[in-house]
Amino acid sequence: MRMKTVICIVLAFLFGLHAPSFSQSVRLGVKFSPTITFNRFISHTDSIAIENTRDDKRFTFGLTADFGLSDNYFFSTGALYSLRKVTFAAENLNTGESDAEQYSLEYIEIPLTLKLYTNNIGVDSKIYVQPGFALDFLVNWKGINKNDNRVKDFNFFDSSFYFGAGWDKQLGVTTSFFVGLFYQRGLVDIANKNDDITLKNDLLGLDLGLRF
Repeated sequence: MRMKTVICIVLAFLFGLHAPSFSQSVRLGVKFSPTITFNRFISHTDSIAIENTRDDKRFTFGLTADFGLSDNYFFSTGALYSLRKVTFAAENLNTGESDAEQYSLEYIEIPLTLKLYTNNIGVDSKIYVQPGFALDFLVNWKGINKNDNRVKDFNFFDSSFYFGAGWDKQLGVTTSFFVGLFYQRGLVDIANKNDDITLKNDLLGLDLGLRF
């Protein structure tokens, strides 16, 4: 059910981007991004202490679309598949009992960003910065360990602040290669049906891609 909902949202969004106002200077692309996913926790009960125990390597990949607003300014979006992980240790301060839990999450991500380029700094090379936001729609999740049950469910929707910067090298008339770094800071509590925990997910990643 979640997957069908996400597909409808993505198709409606991409269809809307074909409006006449975006019809000029469209550059499509692909990217692959190795990421490190890490989490921020807040415990709302004095009897339980929770902390992030490990930062995990994951990846994001998919299609990108850049719509020209001027020669050096683009509205940048796309449809990306993003794997993330939640890992934490929880200790009952009254009994001393503790447990470690891990959850794997899969998202469809739609970035809503601006890509701001410098003029050429070398032969067909530019630097860019990329501020904005990302909308994330959960399509699947699971507990990795048999007894992972502290988080009963995860919210369908997440959103994050996005900031990236990188280098773009023109390879041909319309093709360019880009490499950059980005950071996404989660804005939404993704732990559903759990009043004891506030959980937000962050990403740090390396962008590798081509624009056509």
